Amino acid sequence: MFEEFYEMYESEEQEVVALINRCIGGGYNWKGKFWEMTVVTLGIMFCDTGEVSTKEEQLDWPVTDEERDSEKGWGRFRNEQICRLKIRRMKEEWAKDLVARPWCISEVIKPYEDCPELLAILDERNKPVIIEDKVLGILQLNRDFDIFEGAVSWCSMEVILSLEVNPESKSSWSRARTAAKKLVVDMENWNKSMREFAANELTQLANDWLAQDEENSRDAKKNPITEEEFAQRISMTELTVTSGGSFTAFFDCDEMFVDHAVTIYGSLKKGIIGTNIEG
Repeated sequence: MFEEFYEMYESEEQEVVALINRCIGGGYNWKGKFWEMTVVTLGIMFCDTGEVSTKEEQLDWPVTDEERDSEKGWGRFRNEQICRLKIRRMKEEWAKDLVARPWCISEVIKPYEDCPELLAILDERNKPVIIEDKVLGILQLNRDFDIFEGAVSWCSMEVILSLEVNPESKSSWSRARTAAKKLVVDMENWNKSMREFAANELTQLANDWLAQDEENSRDAKKNPITEEEFAQRISMTELTVTSGGSFTAFFDCDEMFVDHAVTIYGSLKKGIIGTNIEG
């Protein structure tokens, strides 16, 4: 039933040893009525030449609805697994509109393989990556989530700081750090603007929640939450910044929305663009 899938790929097979990064999911092929699963690699060795590449490659294979959540789908490969495969390159006419030209897996020769060259790549990748910044403090790369993690003082409160980056692109690290530092250096103005924006947008909603809270003795009509009170009661707990200069700030809401958080979105270029409650 997967003839339509394999027709997109060349007939020539190449034997490789692949170091799997992770499974990134599967898209549904509506015409063929099957799922296309995808893993991406950290490294790959072509057995015919011995060439080793650390360029990320995309490896696809088809599964049925029933197989998708089984050992044939999501469970077929684990993170950092080294395996021997036969793969086929996608035909150029099918790949012309894609960012990268993927491969399909035609056979798993050995699910686990010893390969010193790929193990060296894995060992190097798993070394801790730590940045010490005078403004942002110590940041450590979390490759599972593609972020640098740390903590920063924000208006006398310690806040979790996350920088969303491409782990393989140091220029994205620099851009994210630069954006975060611009926010931190001007924190007083940003903090005031964020609180006022959230208060303007969410105070009425907070009073609606207060009116429905049977355990709270405060009367929402006689003693409503004001915008000034709302702005004072929320406090930032986490700040996420992207390499493109966008940010998401998470605020504790002092139980105005029970256990939800107030989230504020924006960018250095556009300023604050939205707020919501999440949780």
